[in-house]
Amino acid sequence: MEKEKHLRDVDLAAGTAALVVVDMENEFCKPEGKYYLGPGVEPVIQRTGELLARCRGAGLPVVFVRSVRYPTDAEFTRFGMELFLIEGTNGPVIVPELKPRPGEPVVEKHSHDCFYRTEMDAVLQRMGIESQTHRVIVTGVMSNICVYHAVLGFHVRDFYTILPLDCTIGSPHAEDFVIAQFSNFAYEYNVWLTTSQRIRIAGWNR
Repeated sequence: MEKEKHLRDVDLAAGTAALVVVDMENEFCKPEGKYYLGPGVEPVIQRTGELLARCRGAGLPVVFVRSVRYPTDAEFTRFGMELFLIEGTNGPVIVPELKPRPGEPVVEKHSHDCFYRTEMDAVLQRMGIESQTHRVIVTGVMSNICVYHAVLGFHVRDFYTILPLDCTIGSPHAEDFVIAQFSNFAYEYNVWLTTSQRIRIAGWNR
């Protein structure tokens, strides 16, 4: 797939933009994790950290999403999945390189969808992150699962949604899937594919 033709330059400014970091947890991002994504996740952590620093320096609000499960969840008791991301273990802990700062909200979710039965809508409202006016950068793992659901959630709520492909990773061929989906006319009017280096943030304190 010709990725470059689908990428856009993005200009952002404090007051009309925010960053969302999805599921950058030990289970996926560290070798001891059950669903470790491999060494390719290391540059994603680094680039996400650099983008996070730029957003913080420019005064953009940051929201973290943390995926958590319990042994009594239907995934395990009804559908037979092996236990993963269990609360109280090291799995659902956000990696230290991207540790939230005091005051930065962490939205906990119990499915792939960061809006389903979570505090996400309330957090966005409290932080003044509004649909139609705000541009939301979505980063994290996995690009074809939880990040995909997050982008869909912001899309249907009429947010301009920015997806830097170099700040996310998924299963094999995930990037091709994401590009094919979000470059479609049904999404591209408010979902923009880019890379972190093509995002310019006004007021960033270098």
